[in-house]
Amino acid sequence: MPSLVSAQEGDSWDFFSSGGGSEYDYVSTGGNTSQNVSLINPLGTSCNPANTDCLGNFLRSILAFVIRIGTVVVILMLVYVGYKFVTARGEPVEITKARTMFLWTVVGALILLGAQVIAVGITATVQSLGTGT
Repeated sequence: MPSLVSAQEGDSWDFFSSGGGSEYDYVSTGGNTSQNVSLINPLGTSCNPANTDCLGNFLRSILAFVIRIGTVVVILMLVYVGYKFVTARGEPVEITKARTMFLWTVVGALILLGAQVIAVGITATVQSLGTGT
């Protein structure tokens, strides 16, 4: 019968009780049990660059990939915006469109940069909490 083991030894909550009590019965197994429960650390045991089984390294590689693709897109957009400025030929409406495109291209580049900064900040915070410093 499945049960949830509490932090104290010998106690558990029985969620599938067929007894006459409430839906969630407290079951005392009485005394010391030899059952050990271990939890798997989702961040990996050692999250160094050589460890490929680490969640942190996996997320860093995804972020690096997104930033590489985003950088290419920003560069291509800057070239396109330059083209739009040249083809505007002094027309105020077309220049306004090109300026708007340039603004949003810069905003996209700043979002990419901000994502990298936030990721570095979170990584440093988690590592400092993990080491206790």
